Amino acid sequence: MNVSENGTNVSAKVVELTKDFMLVDYCGRIYRIDFDRYPYFRSCFLSELYNVQASAAGLHWPDADIDLEVKYIENPPSEPSEVDLDWWKAQRKRILSRLGAIGGSMKTPRKAAASRENGAKGGRPRKVAAPALS
Repeated sequence: MNVSENGTNVSAKVVELTKDFMLVDYCGRIYRIDFDRYPYFRSCFLSELYNVQASAAGLHWPDADIDLEVKYIENPPSEPSEVDLDWWKAQRKRILSRLGAIGGSMKTPRKAAASRENGAKGGRPRKVAAPALS
């Protein structure tokens, strides 16, 4: 995606994506982002990883809510910073849960017709226990 800041073009795109790292082209320079150093990228969908935006400060993945400064990518500390991965996964779970609730509450003519049809038959069918195997 291209962004114009102070008269200069800033762009970023994912060039290569593997299970262990991704290569991102930021303003014509390729950066390798290892998933061992940034473990939260492992929990992202492919569409989230490919949707990268550039700014003057660095890279931003809006769908995954991840920001990385280019200074940090170029000169990482000797020890990877501890990211509370459990907290990040819980945040994502809450967001996805809300999206699922919104999708489930949608009212469409097809859902209304299926509900009327099930109601005419006496409601949702009861679950039948599977026969025990001998």
